[in-house]
Amino acid sequence: MKNNIYKKWYFWLILVTFIFIILLLIFILNNNSGVGTAGISKDEFDEITIGSTTNFELNSIIDQKDEWNDDTVYNRCVEKISESSENHIYTYVYKYYGEKGGYAIITLQADYTNGYFYNDVIVTKKENHNLK
Repeated sequence: MKNNIYKKWYFWLILVTFIFIILLLIFILNNNSGVGTAGISKDEFDEITIGSTTNFELNSIIDQKDEWNDDTVYNRCVEKISESSENHIYTYVYKYYGEKGGYAIITLQADYTNGYFYNDVIVTKKENHNLK
């Protein structure tokens, strides 16, 4: 009888420990706390205007504290996804990580038909992916 009680006690201890570990892993994996003030916020994302915001304006909207001067901070906040060109129109797609979580995908284009950039590099598309 005494041996049977110990088996039940160990079973519940193992079960509770297993559930605790699973919940802890779920919390850790879902806790996307963002990259801090150097990242993009929901308000900054809303400031970006398709067709008129240039790459320089985009950078000043997001990096208001000039934190991107440090390459490690910039590399943590911005990721180039792709770059392509067709008929001298260059397209750049970047992923900007959020201050408090989430990210934004922003597409920029430049016209290079005259051998130099005809217009500034401008935002042509933006996507919000759970920015907070």
